[in-house]
Amino acid sequence: MQTAIHSLPLSAGPAPPDNRDFDRWLRRELGRLHNDVLHEPIPDRLLRIIEASDSARRG
Repeated sequence: MQTAIHSLPLSAGPAPPDNRDFDRWLRRELGRLHNDVLHEPIPDRLLRIIEASDSARRG
């Protein structure tokens, strides 16, 4: 059984959106939604877990 592959000419359809505009919007929205959390201090218990993991990995 043969499969036919059909392709559209490059000029078909609207031009793709500019990714820079989307990236700018996404960065702004993520910052707006998560900015407060990003500036919270890391809890001491979590820091101890991370430090213990790093120490164990180093040997």
